[in-house]
Amino acid sequence: MSQSSLDPIHGAFSTPPPTYPLGVSIADKVEIKEIDRRAANTIYEAHHSYLPRGRQGWHYGVYLDGQTVGAITFDCWPSQSTIQGYESESIREVARVCIAHDTPNLASCAMSKAQDKFLKERGDGIELLITYVREGYAGSMFKALRGKGWEFDTISEGNARGPHHGESEIHDIYKADKARWVCEV
Repeated sequence: MSQSSLDPIHGAFSTPPPTYPLGVSIADKVEIKEIDRRAANTIYEAHHSYLPRGRQGWHYGVYLDGQTVGAITFDCWPSQSTIQGYESESIREVARVCIAHDTPNLASCAMSKAQDKFLKERGDGIELLITYVREGYAGSMFKALRGKGWEFDTISEGNARGPHHGESEIHDIYKADKARWVCEV
């Protein structure tokens, strides 16, 4: 993917995707394509409110009417513990979701399509998807995906330190409580 294909989301939309009225299905207008980590990070740096960089893993661009409008990253779940009886090798985390266009239902539509694509391409052995929604965010995208199996699990309390020992900079996201959402595959 060339850098010029990212111009609409990196700076400003050169020609913004249209805004659709409520009630109009956008499912046929949304496309999910695999992108590299650099392209995903460009989107996160420009539009992700609390942690600008992505993680390792599998990155997907979100396109609305051919315009780049976001990115979604799936990653290995970093914990060595278990959740709901699943070992960590069978869990993948939806580590970043960034939609930079305010079209109603776009985020849940994009997440649904990205989930389907990711599981079709890389889902062998995965039994659980997990994600965390920062305190103060409604998690409405995942509420809208109950039909795909997403459900609220618990509140995960924030920590005073980051996830890696010896980190000199602790982002506020690690301090905040987060709602944990899970999806059995």
